[in-house]
Amino acid sequence: MTIKIRFSNKAISSSGGLVFFQNLIEKSELLGHLEEALPSLKIKPKVTSFDKFKALMLGLIQGADCLDDMNQCQADPVFQQVSEGHLSPTTYGNFLRSFDKPMISKLGKSLMSHTFELHKKLNPSGPLIFDIDSSSHIQHGLKMEGLSINYLGDRCLDSLQVFDQFGLAYHLNVREGATFTAQNAPFVIEELGRVVSKNNKTHDRIVRADSGFSNNQVFEACEHAGFDFVIAMRENLYAPLFRRRIEWKKPRNQIFIDEGVEFGEGVYHSKLCGKLYRVVLMRKPITGPRPLFEDAKWEYYGWVTSISSANLKAEDVILFYRKRGHAENFIREMKNGFDLHHFPCQKLDANRVYGIIAAFAYNFMRFLSLITSSGKIEFAKKLRFRLVNLAAQVVRQARQTVIVFPKHLEEEVNRCVMNINRLGLG
Repeated sequence: MTIKIRFSNKAISSSGGLVFFQNLIEKSELLGHLEEALPSLKIKPKVTSFDKFKALMLGLIQGADCLDDMNQCQADPVFQQVSEGHLSPTTYGNFLRSFDKPMISKLGKSLMSHTFELHKKLNPSGPLIFDIDSSSHIQHGLKMEGLSINYLGDRCLDSLQVFDQFGLAYHLNVREGATFTAQNAPFVIEELGRVVSKNNKTHDRIVRADSGFSNNQVFEACEHAGFDFVIAMRENLYAPLFRRRIEWKKPRNQIFIDEGVEFGEGVYHSKLCGKLYRVVLMRKPITGPRPLFEDAKWEYYGWVTSISSANLKAEDVILFYRKRGHAENFIREMKNGFDLHHFPCQKLDANRVYGIIAAFAYNFMRFLSLITSSGKIEFAKKLRFRLVNLAAQVVRQARQTVIVFPKHLEEEVNRCVMNINRLGLG
């Protein structure tokens, strides 16, 4: 079979689906959330700070892995229509470096408030569950600010991230590589509490975190923010409870019966809060070679929680905590889908801004996946194939720009537009 090649002067795009995200950006009133967080110039520029912010975000949605990739993104006719101007990677780098620390703080608060608005459209009156975790980002640049050797021996940056149960990102702060896991977590929790308490009518607001966040400052922050919590305990915190006799009980749930575990409960006294918290203990038999010390046939685990046994049985506390593992998937999606394995700038603050922009881009893709997928949630790679990388023709007529999709995409495009409009964002 002979295939011939022809050329056309028509403006053809391979990323027609960017118009959906342009629609989402407008309907969610992103500009209003960012207005006070963006750098301003004394002379009104042709391309505003918001235009640069939006272009970077759309580039990440389209699949840009670094600032240099923005050149390829801007060659696309649809990208040209939804963004303003053709800027160089150097200009984007200068934009990221133009944020000072107060602006970065405001930008982080804007991310929280905007994400909560998206959450309310998905879950107006249901529970709100926050998963907090940290992650390392191995870097190979020699002059990047903030690089340190972490406890694993990796030369990296670090990040603190917060997601809700839908995988929407509320916080992403790029930190120095050797930063302690829970550093700044109490402040983030209290800030979340301020954002949520303004207009959240739900009764269930819960924080989940691993043992790196098991300290009195985090417990106190949850109290101040009005959150319940379920947090894995470090051994040095739950070990003193064994000085008293623990009543161990057999499980009823088949999952735990199969694992051969037993449950117990105790009480932890937080000196900082002056409160008593419930501790759920679990022990499971050691099946491999046993260490040579007393009571070596059991392996122990502990969780501290502010939720009473009347509201959540011991087995349910652990099952609820295990769902925190989804946060690992969300972090992996941020790293793989938006290449947050690496950061583009030498300055730490510039990389913080880039991380927050990536979080906004991730949220728009996650949100669109949640409202358009009929079953299993789609991650960035699949969503780009389905809703971003759509062939389209750009037609300019009567002072209007029309994006023309192939006929066979009509049903998919109409369904996506209808789902966006039905939510009544803004």
